[in-house]
Amino acid sequence: MPTSVIIPCRNAAATIADAVSTALDQNVSPLEVIVVDDASTDDSARIAGAAGATVIRLPQRSNAGGARNRGMEAARGEVIAFVDADVRLPRDWLARVDATLRSDASVAAVGGRIINGRTGRWADAEHLLNLSEWMSHRARVCTGYPTMAIAYRRSAIGSNRFPATNHGEDVFFASSVESDRSRIWYDPLICIEHRHERLDARRFWSRQVNAGKAFYLTRRSLQRPGRILFRVPALLFLFPHLWIVLRRMVQQRMLGKAVLLLPWLVVGESARIAGFFKARREMQQAAPTALRQPT
Repeated sequence: MPTSVIIPCRNAAATIADAVSTALDQNVSPLEVIVVDDASTDDSARIAGAAGATVIRLPQRSNAGGARNRGMEAARGEVIAFVDADVRLPRDWLARVDATLRSDASVAAVGGRIINGRTGRWADAEHLLNLSEWMSHRARVCTGYPTMAIAYRRSAIGSNRFPATNHGEDVFFASSVESDRSRIWYDPLICIEHRHERLDARRFWSRQVNAGKAFYLTRRSLQRPGRILFRVPALLFLFPHLWIVLRRMVQQRMLGKAVLLLPWLVVGESARIAGFFKARREMQQAAPTALRQPT
C-alpha cells in the first residue's frame, strides 16, 4: 500500500537525519517522507531536506498535533505513518505494516515494540514510566499507541484529526479512530529505537510532569483504563501506575533492573502525580473564566 510517512519536528537537528534516512531506507519504500518543521529555531529543516524528506515549514508553532495535521493535508498515501523525529526505524517496518494491513481488514493501525536508544538511569526511568506498555514480546490488539512510529489506514482516519497540543494528542487521536471494527495491532517484531533527548534530573522531572498532565486530560475526556483516578484522585498516592510498570518489568524478567531503578521510578511517578494535579488546578481555574465569557 502506498505509504506517506509524516514526521513532526521541533528543534530536532541532532536526530532528524536518522529518522528520515531510516524511514526512506525500507524494504518496501514509502511513497514520500514529509517532515513538518514546527517553527524550529535550529537547523532541523535544512538537515531533513538534505536527508531526502519533503519539508513543510510552519511559520508559527502548531505543536506536535497541529504539525501532524498539516502533514496529513499534504500526504498522498493510502497509509499514513506517523514517526517522531527522535526514532530509528528497522528496515522491515513498512513491509510488516503492509502485510498486516493487507491480511486483516479490521486492523486500522500497526505499531511495534519500542526500544530505549539512550543510556543512563534517567533515560531508563523515562522509557519505563512512559513506554513500558509497548516493550512486550506478545503480539496483541492494544488500546491506543503513541505516535512514535505507527501507521494508520487513511480510510480509518477519515476526518479525524489531532488536537493541536503536545499533551495526550496521540491518545485522543487513537481513540477517535478506534471502534469495534477498527483495531490497533501491536507487532513486537517491529523494533523501534527511541533516541530521546539526553536527560538530567530537571528535564526528567519536567517530562514526567507533562506526562501526568496528559494523563489527567485524557482521563477527563475519554473512557480509558485508569479513569477511576480522575474520579478519585487520592488513589494516585498509592502509586498505581508505578506498580503496573514494576509488574511489566518482572514479566519481562527485569527484576534486577526494577530494584536498581526504583528510586528514579519513584521520583518520576511523583512528578507524574504533580503534573496530574497541576492540570486539574488549571482546568478548575479556567472553568469560572469560561463561564464569564460572553455568548
